[in-house]
Amino acid sequence: MKLMDALKTMFYLSCVVTTSILFFLGLRGMIIIQEPFDGADMLKLISVAFAGSMPTLIFVGKETTSRWKTIIVTSLHFVLTAGTVFGLLIFYEFIDATNTIFVAVVFLVIYITAYAVIEIRQKRLADKLNEKINAFHNAKNETHHE
Repeated sequence: MKLMDALKTMFYLSCVVTTSILFFLGLRGMIIIQEPFDGADMLKLISVAFAGSMPTLIFVGKETTSRWKTIIVTSLHFVLTAGTVFGLLIFYEFIDATNTIFVAVVFLVIYITAYAVIEIRQKRLADKLNEKINAFHNAKNETHHE
């Protein structure tokens, strides 16, 4: 992944994560009556979302890698993201014993969804490139008569 692509992904991921967190916390607040968040809490959530997207920079580098390196980098990305998000949530005192499972489920849903979207985008790009390569080879073969 190139650096600019990683920065774009970080931006979009931060926006999606912030929106998702606020949406789920809003639903949770409607179901379980609790004190509302103030502006400082909203800024803390935005900082958690941004810090949670920072490990995306681990994917910057060579485009072609071995399967094992891809698995290791993806696993490392998950561990860094989970550690950053849960570390900040504990630091900001958003996690306590009553909502740990809820936060973990929301985190996993967001992480799996974002990773699936990224993989689908990459597959579509690869399919388009393969179509162009095949069209080029077919056109080249039609010009050569035996």
